[in-house]
Amino acid sequence: MNARARLVTAAVLLAAALVAGCGKPNRANIVLRKQLQAREGEIAHFKRQHDADVATISGLSRRVGTVPTLEPARLDRLFTVHGIRLERLTGGADFDPSKPGHEGLKVYVSLVDQTGDEFKSSGSFVIEAFDLSGPQPVRLSHCEFPVEQSRDKWHSFLMRYEYVLDCPWQQPPRHPDVTVKVQFTDELTGRQFDAQTVVKVQVPPTTQPTTTAAAPPVRASASPR
Repeated sequence: MNARARLVTAAVLLAAALVAGCGKPNRANIVLRKQLQAREGEIAHFKRQHDADVATISGLSRRVGTVPTLEPARLDRLFTVHGIRLERLTGGADFDPSKPGHEGLKVYVSLVDQTGDEFKSSGSFVIEAFDLSGPQPVRLSHCEFPVEQSRDKWHSFLMRYEYVLDCPWQQPPRHPDVTVKVQFTDELTGRQFDAQTVVKVQVPPTTQPTTTAAAPPVRASASPR
């Protein structure tokens, strides 16, 4: 085989190798992607543990002189609440279809344990809604659900495990952006967890900001001669 033939053969083999390589995932990229996913899982785990530790300290300080909670060593062996999450269905609610606009909020709350899984746990909820669009914050609603009431608000369907809480307006919003804040107090541990989000609502027509109509121009009257 002459030099030119050898060069052509080498070029063909190199092209074939490149084509074959393009169809296969890069091994180094696969390893790096798995490492990043594992690291993200570790960070999420440590954040849940940190939030739970902070909530435990706060819960212990509130329970001084009252019924004591379980000691930390026992809590670590149990599946307990380590965080709450406001689900994407949280938003304005039409409690009265005969009226335009939303009459309040429907809040979907999931509880997660130390592994990030959703589960059910007894506790109480406090929901607050604010309109922060104006120069001063305006509280639109404040709803409380003690343990006796919240247990009836639990819903599980297919892969959804959450509390569904209705909170009507005490003062209707004037703007569509409403800030929702939820606080959950775990009955077993005394821990408190907070979550906050901004949702879009349909503003009732009676509370929508009105624009002042321009006054008609004043015509100068002719002075009598």
